Amino acid sequence: MLKKAGDTLAKTKISENNEEKAGKNGKPKKKKTILIVLVILVLLAGSSAGAYMFFLRPAAQAGEVKKTKVEEKESLDMGEVIVNLNGSSSHYLRAKVTIDYPKNKKLAEELKKKKHIVSDVIIATLRSKTLAEVSNASALQGLKSSLIEEINNKLDAGEITGVYFTDFLVQ
Repeated sequence: MLKKAGDTLAKTKISENNEEKAGKNGKPKKKKTILIVLVILVLLAGSSAGAYMFFLRPAAQAGEVKKTKVEEKESLDMGEVIVNLNGSSSHYLRAKVTIDYPKNKKLAEELKKKKHIVSDVIIATLRSKTLAEVSNASALQGLKSSLIEEINNKLDAGEITGVYFTDFLVQ
């Protein structure tokens, strides 16, 4: 019986020593685990915030629009133009034309002085087009480009930047 009691006492001391070692080693392992989990959570939160800002951020509010240098423009209404189309006496084009140009006093004065020349260029250019060239919506940009080129050939103080049709009827 003494032997059993001694064995039990020895086993108890061994298990206490193992628990003390486990307790000492267990706390740092717990601290290490908690620290690793916290670091991972912080990294996930940071990368989530970064992804949101880069990919999913809402569009800028109206007051927060970045100011870019916008060139001021002026426009000149050239009025209504009615022309017969090339190759047909029964088809005509009626259009109201407005031209845009950069804000420039010299160019504005020149356009006012040469308004009759610009009107003539518009009429001549539109008269040279056929029904197929003006009735196709995709060809409209080509028509505008040719008008810009022809008008700019007659100007000295600058160049116009756009031609707009405020009314466009082909019959």
